[in-house]
Formats: sequence, C-alpha cells, structure tokens
Amino acid sequence: MEEGREGVAVFFCHCDGEVSGMVDVPAVMKYAATLPKVVIAEEHEHLCSKEGIARLKEVLGDAKVDRVVMAACSPRTHGDIFLSALESVGINEYLVEFANLREQCAWVHEDRMEATDKAKDLVRMAVFRAMELEPLEKIKLSIIPSALVIGGGVAGMEAALNIVSKGFNAFLVERGEEIGGRVRKLSTTFPTISCGIPCRHDCPDCEFTPKIEEIYAAGNIEVLTSAEVVEVEGRIGDYKVKVRTGVEEEKELNMGTVIIATGSRTFDPGRIPEYGYEFEDVITSEEIELMYLKSRKGGGGAKLLRPSDGRTPKRVDFIQCVGSRSLKPGSNPYCSITCCLYAIGHARAIKEMYPDTEVYIHYTNIQAPYRGFEEYYNETSSLGIKFVRGAVEKVEEQGGQLFIGYEDADLQRTEETTTELVVLSVGQEPSDGTAKLSEMFRIERDIDDFFMEVNPRVVAEDKTGVFIAGCALGPKNIRYAVADGRAAAENAIRLMEQGFVEVEPVIPEVDEDKCIRCGVCESLCRYGGINVGEEEAAEVIAALCRGCGLCVASCPAKALQMKYYSDDQLRILLKTAFSIPVAEAEHERG
Repeated sequence: MEEGREGVAVFFCHCDGEVSGMVDVPAVMKYAATLPKVVIAEEHEHLCSKEGIARLKEVLGDAKVDRVVMAACSPRTHGDIFLSALESVGINEYLVEFANLREQCAWVHEDRMEATDKAKDLVRMAVFRAMELEPLEKIKLSIIPSALVIGGGVAGMEAALNIVSKGFNAFLVERGEEIGGRVRKLSTTFPTISCGIPCRHDCPDCEFTPKIEEIYAAGNIEVLTSAEVVEVEGRIGDYKVKVRTGVEEEKELNMGTVIIATGSRTFDPGRIPEYGYEFEDVITSEEIELMYLKSRKGGGGAKLLRPSDGRTPKRVDFIQCVGSRSLKPGSNPYCSITCCLYAIGHARAIKEMYPDTEVYIHYTNIQAPYRGFEEYYNETSSLGIKFVRGAVEKVEEQGGQLFIGYEDADLQRTEETTTELVVLSVGQEPSDGTAKLSEMFRIERDIDDFFMEVNPRVVAEDKTGVFIAGCALGPKNIRYAVADGRAAAENAIRLMEQGFVEVEPVIPEVDEDKCIRCGVCESLCRYGGINVGEEEAAEVIAALCRGCGLCVASCPAKALQMKYYSDDQLRILLKTAFSIPVAEAEHERG
C-alpha cells in the first residue's frame, strides 16, 4: 500500500435492480459522501461484473484512500471477487468492510423509504467501522509433500492413486485385513454406464473403480492394513499421526494433508424386530452377495439357495428402505441412495437365473436419480418382477413357513402370504470410528453423524488440510464415491504443489498484563489453538486457531481481543447504529 493514502471509498451496487428496486441508491450514496473520511462515493449497476470490477480498479488506481466499504450484496456470495480486485490495487483486505444492502435491507423490506433509511444506517456503521480497522497479513505455513489416506475402499484408493500420480508419497491406512472396501465383496455391480445405458458387469470390480493391483504396483504408496489411527497432533501442512498396526505396534507418520475416506457401514436390521431378521431365511442384500460369491468359488456360477434347506426359493420378497427414510425407532430419516437400484439389479438377476421364481419388491418410493436408472427400472417392470408400493408390517415364521404381511397402497388393501426368502435392502450408516476421527482431526459431523460436507463459501476447508471423500460424507454409489476420492486428492495435491498455505490472521491476541493464567481459554478450545503455562500468559497458536472467538468471549479478565473484531471495532458499530450524530461519533474515535 502506498504511503500517504488515507480515507474511505464507498462503492454501491444496484445488483441489477435487486438492491435499487427497493433502496434509493443515489440518495444513500449522497448521504455517504457527507460522512467523515469518505473521499469517494460511487455507484454501478452490476459491480461484480467485468465492467464493474474494471471501474472499481480504475477509480482506486490513483485515489488516496486506504479503506473501502462495499455497499452491495452478502460478502458470502461475492466477497472474494471484490477482495481480489481490491488487493490488485493495493488495498489490504482487512481494511475492507461490507454493508449488505441486498439480503439485510432490500430483500427484507416492503417500504422503499424505510429500506433507504436502513441502508443509510448500514453504510454509516460500515464507514465508521472501516476507520477503526487495522491492516493484517495472512499467516504462511509450509506444507509437507506427503498425504495420509484413511480408508482403503474405492474412494480412498482413487485418492491415493491420484496423489502418487503427481509424484507425492501417500500412506493408505485400512482398518480391515484387505483393501478394496465393500465393493470387493460384490458379486455384481449394476447398473453402470459404459457399454450401454446401463450395462452390467458380473465381476467384483466395477470398471469405474481403482484396482487393488494398481495400489500395490505404485511405488510410493505405503499400504497399512489391519491398522487404525490412534493419535493426531499438529496442524495443516504438518500432521504427526500415530497408527496402530498390531496389538502393541505403533507407527508414527508425518504428512501435510489428510484424506478421510472411511466409507459407511450397513444398517443392522436386528434393530427393527418386525422384519424378522432372526429367522434363517431372512437375509440382507449384503448376505445375498456373499451367497453368490461362495457358490461361484465352488464352480457352476452363482446360485440363490435358501439358508434353511439349500433349495432354490419359489418366491422372494425384497423389503426396501430397511433402516432408511423411516421414523421407526432405530431407523434413520435419510435415503441411502443405492438400495433401490441394488435391489432391482438383484431381482433381475434372480429372474434370469430362475424364471419361475416370483420376485416382489416392497417399496415406498423408488429412487432412480442417475442417468439410465429410470430406464433400468421401467425395463425391470416388464420382466414380471412385481413392485408393491406400501409398508411391510411384519415378517413371521409359523410352523416352519415364512409369512410376510404388507400393505398394497395401489390396491388399498393389506395382505399376508407365505414366502420362501426375504431380502432386506439395508441402508448405510456412518462407519465405525467416525466419531473418534472427527474428534482427533477436529472435523465437524452433521445431524446424521456423517462427516459434515463443507461449503467453501462459508468455511475454508484449507484451515485443516483434511478432506473428506466418498461415503464418509453420506451414502453414495460407486461412481460418485470414486469421483469424490479424485476431487479430494486434487484439493490435497493443490496444497502440496503450492508448498505452503496462507491462513487467516483473524485470531485472538493476548494482553499479557491482563492475563491471570486461569486456563479457561485453553479448556474451551477444541482445536488446541491456545496454551496457558503455569508462569506464562496465554499463547495463541496461529496454525491451529480457527478464529471462532470462544476464548475471547469467555476470558474473565478481558485479556483477549480478536483481530478484526476488537471491542473498539464492534463498539463503534453499536454507537453509530442508533443514529449518533457524526460529530459525536468522531469524538468517540478521538
């Protein structure tokens, strides 16, 4: 920033009528020009457009201002665009304040005069806060050029292969005895989109998945099976992770980025007793796969046999949404995405192997959201497979026979009949260890206990260097889990190729003279971002601090102030919000 710059520039955006349709922008701009230190007040129809950004740079190029107020829309949607443009003309981004005239003004008022008056208030508050701001510089942290991938399923394998393809080392940690995840246990994958729409591959490895052989062939992937992450220290760019690889064996790994691809687990149908999972001829969709794989290994191809007597069933009933999309006690409210098409694929396979076997699919709504899947469903209906819309009320065994009671919503009646095999289409749940990993890496979980998907406009994922992929984020099919692994790897690669990351300087600073060493701040920080010694005052660890402000608000001695949100910077907002005369507000600043 050039020396001699002093003053505030205020830029107004009409937002293509979204603001100016309710706010008298010229009147607010004229008012802003009367505020102290304001040397520029300018408007534009669409400030974030190519022309608007060019005008912004042109006005500020030779202007003697060091602070800017953007009176436009929410900084969450367009803030980065403006900050990038302002930085290019020498304005420190921490000397910029936003007055949200769209979401907080134009969109929430019906009276134009009231909206215009409120816009003046917002701009006045922003101008006075801008004058209290101090320039800050981002904190640069180095990145160790290696990655840890937790989870050896399709998403984790895809991530590891992409990372090493760029010349970086990867550690692949898998809790099970083998890598490959649940896909390795599949006898058939359907439907995918390759040879046709859709095609079907009678093999355990869908062509969209990374191959296990590729992982072991890659020279710079170290695979650790029967292994578990037990301890994590460090920060983005420099993590020290302890992995238990045996009963008493531990290995310490040092890496710059982490990808969590721990997948999901299948729902335990025993939690819904009315579905009769305790009976021998009631099995899950996962168990039917194991049956096929076992019979193939014995020669003669896949066979469907009743567990109770080894006979081919004459009737098979699939029950959908077991543990998903239900308010039943023990169930989950969300859709597990893959179950409908998975059951349809199995039903078709049964019909092909045993044309005389009756196959019923009991469902509430068929979910076929991907390209080619709706056609797959419609074609299945024409093969003699019966779709019954309605809830299954019970599965019971009486006198050695299996009975199923269900609703047929289309015929508006309930029925009870004998069946020979029931297949429960179980949903997906967060994998074992999700909560523990969430705590160790300080990653939030959502309402369903999966890792929370980050909106980068709201929370910068680069604060942690930890990326989530595949079913660890929630239920997904194979293709999208693989794509997730690739995307997570690209994010990690970007950091490692750059070699450093810049983190926000909006963190607390300590007044050592006020600090009473009580330790309240340290006890409340879940990120390990502040330490208090026995003799030393609190110390903020910039690389770990997330800037949440909890320690600042909780300090009994008021020894902590948040940069960019100090008491003085917030107090001036309150004082100028209530139409304090300009002269008085100016006096307060002095």
